[in-house]
Amino acid sequence: MTSITDPEEIGKWLDQNPTYFASYFIKKADITLINRWLTEHGYVILCEGNTGRKSPVLLGPPSERRGSRSTCSSRRASGASSLTSDTLSPTSPPERGSDFLSTTTTTTTTLANTSDDDHNNGSGKAHHSKKTLRNDFARAKSRSVFQNEESSLGHHTPASLASRRSSLKDMRKYTSLPPNSINILSLLIESKVKLPRYASKHFELKRELRRFDDRAFFLDIVKDIANDLDLRSLTKKIIENVTILLDAESASFFILQGPRGKQTLVSKVWDVPIGSPWTPSAMELDGVEVGMGAGHGILGWVAERGEPVNLESPTTVLQDPRYKVGAHPPTHSLLAMPVRSPGDEEVIAVAQVVNKNQYFGTFSLDDQKLLETYLQFVGIALTNAQIMEATRREYDRNRNLLEVVHDLFEEQTSLESVILKIMQRAQRLLKCERAAVLLLDEHSSELSKGIKFSKLFELNTPLNGHPTADLQTMMQTTDAGKVLDCQASGNMMRLAEQVVSSGEVINIAEIVEVEPSGCGDNLRSLLAMPIRNRNSEIIGVATIVNKLNAVPFDDQDEQLFEASSQCLFSCHAFTIFCGLGISNTLTYGDLEMAIARQKVAIEVLSYHAAASIKDVELLLGREVPDADELGLVGLDFDDFSLDGDTMVLAALRMFTDLSLVSRFKMDNATLIRWILTIQRNYRDVPYHNWRHAWNVCQVMFAILTSCEMKDTFSELEVLGMFVACLCHDLDHRGTNNAFQAKTGSALALLYGTQNTMEQHHYHHAVMIINSEGHNIFSGLGPEDYSRVMNVLRQCILATDLTTYFQRRSTFFSLVSESRYSWDEEGQRETLRFMLMTASDLAASTKRWEVQRRVAELVTAEFFAQGDQERKQLQITPPASMDREREHELPQLQMRWISDICLPLYQSLSDMNPRFGVMRDGASVNMKVWAKLAGVDIDDEDASKASS
Repeated sequence: MTSITDPEEIGKWLDQNPTYFASYFIKKADITLINRWLTEHGYVILCEGNTGRKSPVLLGPPSERRGSRSTCSSRRASGASSLTSDTLSPTSPPERGSDFLSTTTTTTTTLANTSDDDHNNGSGKAHHSKKTLRNDFARAKSRSVFQNEESSLGHHTPASLASRRSSLKDMRKYTSLPPNSINILSLLIESKVKLPRYASKHFELKRELRRFDDRAFFLDIVKDIANDLDLRSLTKKIIENVTILLDAESASFFILQGPRGKQTLVSKVWDVPIGSPWTPSAMELDGVEVGMGAGHGILGWVAERGEPVNLESPTTVLQDPRYKVGAHPPTHSLLAMPVRSPGDEEVIAVAQVVNKNQYFGTFSLDDQKLLETYLQFVGIALTNAQIMEATRREYDRNRNLLEVVHDLFEEQTSLESVILKIMQRAQRLLKCERAAVLLLDEHSSELSKGIKFSKLFELNTPLNGHPTADLQTMMQTTDAGKVLDCQASGNMMRLAEQVVSSGEVINIAEIVEVEPSGCGDNLRSLLAMPIRNRNSEIIGVATIVNKLNAVPFDDQDEQLFEASSQCLFSCHAFTIFCGLGISNTLTYGDLEMAIARQKVAIEVLSYHAAASIKDVELLLGREVPDADELGLVGLDFDDFSLDGDTMVLAALRMFTDLSLVSRFKMDNATLIRWILTIQRNYRDVPYHNWRHAWNVCQVMFAILTSCEMKDTFSELEVLGMFVACLCHDLDHRGTNNAFQAKTGSALALLYGTQNTMEQHHYHHAVMIINSEGHNIFSGLGPEDYSRVMNVLRQCILATDLTTYFQRRSTFFSLVSESRYSWDEEGQRETLRFMLMTASDLAASTKRWEVQRRVAELVTAEFFAQGDQERKQLQITPPASMDREREHELPQLQMRWISDICLPLYQSLSDMNPRFGVMRDGASVNMKVWAKLAGVDIDDEDASKASS
């Protein structure tokens, strides 16, 4: 092949072979060359170490960005959400940035990137799916952690304004989408506090001021650091100020960090020559903090002893054993002094100045005193900045935990989705290569089978930091019993078992015992912690492996997970939320299974509890007797005069005579089937059975017809009241509400301790009505149906005597003072309650033979409950339920009628004289019970009782 040496010919050949050029560029180009290309074409340059992004963000012409490296680094220093691999994990949603104390979100212009598929297919078409647009919109946002006055005062050139207008036009191609819940959450937790930041004078101006006015210069450098709450910016100012203050060549400033006994001196900028441009990336040693242990070297000695070090000559410097040759530039004089906190005078930092500029001069005692004075102000400023930094970290931590809660509780139906979000969040927060979640086998026993895990979920960082098209493909779900073939995974399993056994966090800085295996795993560091449910029971282990920057997981990584030292059981906030999310999802799965089982059980029970079509057809062929023939219109009806089938036909007759069948278009077959099913759903208890429910229904029918109360109520109210009478004791167990509360029955847990049985009766009635072939309300519209169901519920709950006692004084006063107006909804509701109670207690108004028989049935049921209380609860039952006090029955019945029944019927008869039959019947029965109890009572006493 002929070689080409002419540059023009080479350029033409490359134009003709773009594939080769692209391949060569990808292989050979470094970040410097890439940044040059980005700068020339108006893109934000890539910060060193943050080369994971495939496509930069278009911000405008280079003229808007003075000093590309400085811009990138400054944004990162202030905590802005730059779109780099540091803030956008390839396996997680876009980072929203550390929006601590921020008030504004600056929106950039359009994205200049396309998907991998577009590049591969050679297509430039935009994808306008909701997911793509939402991701594009998120990547197009750049936030500033601290908006300051400097940025807001900057002027814009015409070129920059034109560029922004062009960018806005480009953004129109993206469809506007409504904010989703995570965006709303981000806005809600965004801080509304704006921190001031004042521009520092140029170092030449400071030096000039130092030359002519020492006092003004000193005040100026004190004010310079007084309002700066950013540690990086403050460090830069301190270094610059002390260098000018002591006329030195360079300076360093190290901050003491870490717990007692493990403290280190840390600084991201050191030995800064005076006048050097402030570009943090140039002083960060490739982004790695400079650190040294307290007690090592000159700086460590000063930090440990709290005493200054002043080396006055090159010989003294070289002979000092604390001085490390090669760790500093050539040094002929050095002064290092401690910085103390303003309160407890503890050493919190060390300042060092190197090489006095005056002809190899030395730092004098005056210099030392001057620096000591200035460092007192530095201590105050540094303490404030550290407090702000701690607050910033706490805010970021709380924000992250809020987002964890949102992520986990937004998805409660799929265990895999919840686990995926947990691992994505862990990778994003802690910048790790690998995350894993192991779920404990709930059937395993520590004593018999040891600790076992049912599932192992793993999420690995994609190769070269490139995200895949589908996050699910990166998550592997494995039966935990099958992972021991892989040595690294086996070690992780054994560490997880140790976490479960101890319940404590394991933080291993270097796993020397795990050798690289065929599985492709190389464990360098590991952080494992237990996942707990709401009962603080361990249900799994969360593990993160290998930080991306190749350093071990430190205390800050653990603190990101820790709730606080005051947290119950010393749990960790992240794993608490993850545990709750997993636990709730598992509970949701169990709930789905329970609902399915319940549905099957209801179908089975409905089949056996519902009336058969054959029974319905038999009754449909029979003639329905007239109401007069059956004696249904009388308030003195014999409760035991009809048999089962006749009672069903009589109920059908009452529905018909009240015009409910014709008015609400009820199907006779549906109505009969509903009545038969109601009959079958009453239990075989002595009193609260089907016959009692039917008798209450008959009394209500007589009240509505013979007492002419039907027109007082609307047709819907009549329907609701009448149906409530038949349903008001459905599935009664022969025990009252107090018994349910005492025993803590399932009904009490389900409905509470107020109106327990009545609520159960209502819900049972609703279940029957909603069963197939039983909806007698099918002819009603939505509003009428809602109204009837509301009346039905009120009337059933009204049969609780507690409700009667609460309402009867209002009713009695309305009647006695003739203030009632049944056109008013509230008063009519009270009347409905009283009529339900009057129908329920009507056995006390029947002739003596019926009253005596009913009393015996009620007593038998009460005694059965009393026997249960004595046997199960080991308590003495009330007198009315105590079989040993059976002889007191007449007296109890007399008080029952005189205190509860007779006042109601007296008030009803005062309102409507047709109720006099019920009042007189109750009065007669009370006298008979009084006679049996050996109590003399005359008509006057009976009248007093009724009042």
